[in-house]
Amino acid sequence: MEGVFKMITAEAIDDLADRYLAAEADRIALEPLSVISPHLTVEEAYRVQMAIVARKVGAGERIAGRKVGATNEAIQRAMKIGEPIYGHLFSGQRISNGAEVSLSELIHPRVEGEIAFTLRRDLEGPGVTAADALDAVGTVAAAIEINDSRTRGWDVGMREVVADNGVAARFLLGEGRPADGLDLREVRVVMEKNGEEAARSSGAAILGDPALSLAWLANKIGEGNGGLRAGEVVLAGSMTPMAPVAVGDLVEASFEGLGSLSVRFR
Repeated sequence: MEGVFKMITAEAIDDLADRYLAAEADRIALEPLSVISPHLTVEEAYRVQMAIVARKVGAGERIAGRKVGATNEAIQRAMKIGEPIYGHLFSGQRISNGAEVSLSELIHPRVEGEIAFTLRRDLEGPGVTAADALDAVGTVAAAIEINDSRTRGWDVGMREVVADNGVAARFLLGEGRPADGLDLREVRVVMEKNGEEAARSSGAAILGDPALSLAWLANKIGEGNGGLRAGEVVLAGSMTPMAPVAVGDLVEASFEGLGSLSVRFR
């Protein structure tokens, strides 16, 4: 199944999408794209992602929103990515605050603290500014995202992360509140694992301002004549480095002005 593609055809795109979906379902990671599809471009990786999305929607899953990734320097270094990327979120990936997640459902997950937006109106690029983006926001909330690369050993670069739907796996949100009067750049988070501090950061770690991340996403999607829709959730990007988790781990994140979240792994 893991032969090398010499040409990137529509069939090759579909086959890669099937491989990622099988890896997710069977919890067996793939070799990196440098092995299984070395000629794949970033644009073609987004085609793989959209093929994955189409299959999930065709199987009855509902798109809940989007996620922006690689929005801070630590994540970019860790994932060998030089610019942001995006992926899709599905309603079945959302879990409740305080929930337990079975590691038997995942391959090698990592967690990060984020800021999330829920849109009150549609938002479409090009030309969206940070002010435009905030004007489209209904509520902002604390978030924890659980990422899970379907590539063996997290041996990823930009193409792997894009093709693998932004390595999205699970997410949980806090109580939403209006963005008015909240300087998102100054929102601070402390993330703890098993009672010990794992990371601390602020909203400025997300492209300098989480609103810029939302604007970037609207403009990026707008390149393909698409847009963000009212009611969608957008994870703006990680405030913290990704932290690996193991059985028994409890991850807690406290956000200034946005409350606290927790998730336990079993």
